[in-house]
Amino acid sequence: MPIKLRAYVAAIILLGTLFFIFTLNQAHEVDAVGLIVFAILSIIAESLVIVTQGQRALSVGFVIALAAVMVFGVPEAAWITSIGVMFRVVKHDGKVYHPFNFPIVKTLFNGADATISAGLAGLCYEALGAVPGTIDLNLSITAIIAVITAMVVYILVNAVIMSILMHFITGEKFFSNFINNMAWVVKDYLAMAPFAIIMALAYINYNVAGILIFFGPLLFARYSFKMYIDMRNIYIDTVKSLSQAVEAKDPYTNGHSRRVGEYACKLAERLGLPPKKVENLKIAAILHDIGKIGVDESILNKPGRLTEEEFDKIKQHPEIGVKIIKDIDFLKGASEIILSHHERYDGTGYPEGRKYKDIILEAQILSIADVFDALTSERPYRNAMTVEEALGIIENGKGIQFESRLADTFIRMVKDDKEMKKVAG
Repeated sequence: MPIKLRAYVAAIILLGTLFFIFTLNQAHEVDAVGLIVFAILSIIAESLVIVTQGQRALSVGFVIALAAVMVFGVPEAAWITSIGVMFRVVKHDGKVYHPFNFPIVKTLFNGADATISAGLAGLCYEALGAVPGTIDLNLSITAIIAVITAMVVYILVNAVIMSILMHFITGEKFFSNFINNMAWVVKDYLAMAPFAIIMALAYINYNVAGILIFFGPLLFARYSFKMYIDMRNIYIDTVKSLSQAVEAKDPYTNGHSRRVGEYACKLAERLGLPPKKVENLKIAAILHDIGKIGVDESILNKPGRLTEEEFDKIKQHPEIGVKIIKDIDFLKGASEIILSHHERYDGTGYPEGRKYKDIILEAQILSIADVFDALTSERPYRNAMTVEEALGIIENGKGIQFESRLADTFIRMVKDDKEMKKVAG
């Protein structure tokens, strides 16, 4: 672990510990039964975490944390949230992770993150005049503002802590990490917030029985979302299988779609594209050459220069690809990207000869990633170029094949990325 990363992790754990000590001094007349029940529900909720795109994780534990803020206030909310995170049991990729086989440093870091996020959310909730344990059924403006503020603070603090962590781990810029984290979680947390209000009202008015009754619908909502994610993953696996079918026809492009997807998504995230567009771009990258299924293998694998007639057949593959996927609703967002990924800034590309202003940004991103990987990969008619040579061609293509600022951003990205600087397909 690099020194900066170790220092940051240690700092967060220390802050979390100090905040925990602060909460001990602030605790008065603790509701032991409520604390135990909420802690158990928090562990259950955190254990049912859903791993989504980009290995991000979504947990309904946020609902328990926000409800605890409204019911108990700062001390108990911080304890409940950290207990849920630190003692969760998660199954992922066929493995079961629990406190006894999970690195203690990661457990402490996650617990500190939860303590700080929930604790600061609770402090803001109370600072705005809300009194834990006394929610008005009519939800006054003051109460609504306090709840929204607590939710926003929880999300912001958590996103900042995790974005800084990812900056030290991956080297990616903090701001782009932060924006991506916020864009990904905010809509889901907004959707879950009403559950937290309902659970808080249920406990305040009906004690343990009330919260247990409303915990069921929360689990059902989680189950429904999990079904959606599973279905989405099935679609993506199908997409990958289609991509592998294309690459099986051309051994020289083995791994090409995967690499293009990685480069394109890195560039898209660097440019600050929202997660949905990044996801569409990733799918388009996997499938961008699917239309080559309709091109004769003798043309794809020809060692020499293609004739004009043969190249005309190659140029049909974007349109063939769109025809293959046009009736699949899940892939509609990728269709336009696939169709335009061989268009050029100056309008001399194919299949429609579009100019820059008419080419969507995602297609331009895919184009530059596609060219870079093609140049740095072995082909039947030439050897792989070095990264420096490939970047030189991209530099020379500014204003002709690529939009200048996009090309400059890609070049800087490659030079900043240790793995991409030494890549060779």
